[in-house]
Amino acid sequence: MTRKRITTEQIEKAFELGIKSFNDNISVSNFKPVLVNDFDMNPSSAQGYIETVGELLTGHCYTRTINTQATEYYLSQIYQRYPLTSLNLAIEAVRKHLDYYLSKTSSPQEPIRLIYEKYAIICEQEFDHDDFEDKVIIAKKDSSESRLFRLKSAPKQAKLIDAKTKLYRRNPDVVAETLYRAKGTCERCKQEAPFLRKKDNSPYLEVHHIKMLSAGGLDWTENTEALCPNCHREKHFG
Repeated sequence: MTRKRITTEQIEKAFELGIKSFNDNISVSNFKPVLVNDFDMNPSSAQGYIETVGELLTGHCYTRTINTQATEYYLSQIYQRYPLTSLNLAIEAVRKHLDYYLSKTSSPQEPIRLIYEKYAIICEQEFDHDDFEDKVIIAKKDSSESRLFRLKSAPKQAKLIDAKTKLYRRNPDVVAETLYRAKGTCERCKQEAPFLRKKDNSPYLEVHHIKMLSAGGLDWTENTEALCPNCHREKHFG
């Protein structure tokens, strides 16, 4: 028998039920009948789609598979409703799920992997641990010679702050020196930065790690490039 396609309405309701189950610490089995009886969802799918919400919010590996649309929707809602640390936990749960699924089926689940990478980038760009952006501005006020002198004795491997959520303490000198090297021009398309930052009136470029820190890449100028937003997105999704 062909299993019915999971609908947008079912996904949205499953997420809301999952949030309620998680927040109120109520068993998923209490909410499953709503999806089964009122939304015509398969009992096994209903269980998995509700359960996964709690697994995402706690960073735990989930073994039941939810589809690409649900993965995108769940992560987007967590991003909108919760602190960025919760999104870090959620993408870590997706990573664990991908590893688990690959070990069982040899399938990389490429569409879900792309969603994982998208939200991992969001976390990397927006998580300003210890006011990182302010530290970059301070570093940019120094001379290139001063930054390079500090970088000589700085560790090239970014320090892992939290192994559970995989947050890294980046070196502001690396960012400042990469931006200085670019001189306001994207190092890929060679076009000028699209606008100036409000904070310090400097050209807006994004510093990209050629090999991601989470994949063992070094937090070092040789592993970075200053890119305009379009080229940065193309690097990850093109």
